[in-house]
Amino acid sequence: MNNFTKSEKKVAKELFELAKKRDYEKLKNDIHSFQLNSPENIWELRDFLNDKAKEFDNKYDYRYSVLEEVFSYFIIDGLLSIEEIQDLSQKHKERIISLIKNIKNFHSE
Repeated sequence: MNNFTKSEKKVAKELFELAKKRDYEKLKNDIHSFQLNSPENIWELRDFLNDKAKEFDNKYDYRYSVLEEVFSYFIIDGLLSIEEIQDLSQKHKERIISLIKNIKNFHSE
C-alpha cells in the first residue's frame, strides 16, 4: 500500500487536477484543429472523442494504491514534470522515477 500523508494527499490531488487540466487543454486544441472538411469527418470526430473518453477514464484513476504509477505516466506524457512532484516524500519521488525508467525500458524493447 502506498501511504500518503495528509499533506501529501493535498499535494497529490493538486498535481492530479493540474495534469487533468493540461490534458483537457490539449484535447480542446486537438478538437479545434480537427478537419471537418466533409460530413464524414463529423463521425471521425465522434470516434476520436469516444476514444479520448475511454483514454481519460483509464488514465485518471485517483486511488492511492496506483497514484505513483499514474503520476509516472503523467510525467512521461508531459502533463507533469519531475520538478512538480518535489513536494511528495522522497519515497514517492523515488518510486515514481523508478516506474518511469521501467516503463520507458519496457516500451523500448
